[in-house]
Amino acid sequence: MVREQVLHYIDSHKDEAVGFLRDLLKINSSVIEHGLDGQEEEAQLFLKKYMENFGASSYMCEPTYERIANYKEYSPGHSYKGRPNLVCTFPGSSGGRSIILNGHVDTMAPADLERWTYDPYSATVEDGTIYSVGACDMKAGLCALVFALKAIKENANLKGTVYVQSVVDEEGGGNGTLDLVAQGVKADAAIVGEPTDLTIQTASRGVLLTHVKVKGKAIHACIKWSGVNAIDKALLIKNALEQLEHKWLATKCHPTLPRPTITLGKIEGGVAGSAVPGECDMYFDVKYLPYEYDLGGNKRKVSGDKIKEEIINTIHKTAQSDEWLCEHMPEIDFYQHCEPHDVGTDFELVKLFMKNQKEAVLSGFPAGCDARHLEKTGIRTIVYGPGHIRDAHGVDEKVRIEDYMQAIRTNALTIMDWCGVEEV
Repeated sequence: MVREQVLHYIDSHKDEAVGFLRDLLKINSSVIEHGLDGQEEEAQLFLKKYMENFGASSYMCEPTYERIANYKEYSPGHSYKGRPNLVCTFPGSSGGRSIILNGHVDTMAPADLERWTYDPYSATVEDGTIYSVGACDMKAGLCALVFALKAIKENANLKGTVYVQSVVDEEGGGNGTLDLVAQGVKADAAIVGEPTDLTIQTASRGVLLTHVKVKGKAIHACIKWSGVNAIDKALLIKNALEQLEHKWLATKCHPTLPRPTITLGKIEGGVAGSAVPGECDMYFDVKYLPYEYDLGGNKRKVSGDKIKEEIINTIHKTAQSDEWLCEHMPEIDFYQHCEPHDVGTDFELVKLFMKNQKEAVLSGFPAGCDARHLEKTGIRTIVYGPGHIRDAHGVDEKVRIEDYMQAIRTNALTIMDWCGVEEV
């Protein structure tokens, strides 16, 4: 009976649910320079007031390096002045299982503004779709968790305690959730509302953001033979890493995740077309798996340190085969590291999601996400939310309203199944 009441409430309050998401989308909570700074506070205050109105006790707390510096994955050099995490607690009534509902309120800044069809902070609705920065990544996922909880609280009492974590700076590497972990948060399970296109994701890939600096010898282009082109030398490194990626693609796999990849995302070098470039900087995104299965089906846990070693060895081997590079070794900096996570497919929360999600599909999150921080504390974590990752960080970012509403329904049913309910 309670399940039917909650589902009826969700469907009959669709306008409220959509309005709640649109109001949050209209608040600019983007990070600055990939998380070195940000402007999340207004959005956090909005969410705090919203959840207190249906029974939350809450606190806000800015991340500090004193708490997170002992974790090797932290991202250094970020300012958290005016960038607080928000934690809202809904105590359980009678000792049911607890759960964390985690989502990041920060977004990337809008890309290629002149190409947007709509104002990126207007939350425009067109043909059943909301267009806005953060619509996909991941304000729809965060709001789907919060509104699911509201629908439950309006109709029943949960036996288990629910903690809503609205965190900052996920886009800059995840220091927000890491700070809550450092404060000792505990629960029996967690849901991270990243965009999964409504698939139930039990694992995520690790990420190593890697900077490679290659030095050459700058000189006027009219006597290019007297210089050393740093871009040409850098491309030797790029080609070697492509070959390493091809090897990985042929030999490493995982049941729910894409295979490991190495992507050159940015390259900078030279000062003018008339000069031989003396330096070249390349920035790579290295994605790796939590576990690898070889062609014989054998499973092996993957270490981020081992992946770093493979990258370094590949670059050094290439440099040693080049007369210039062997005397001027490239500099390598792994400037951000997101470890992978893998909760497995036999976890009870996975089975509850599979039961409650229409046309349920198991998959894995292809990027890094905050699930890894929670998982490392022993909190088994599922990734699930509306929106497709292809729409994240792009022009005309969007989410379908029906996908958002379906995520609310599935979240509500699964939270009730996990925590237990009592009729009001």
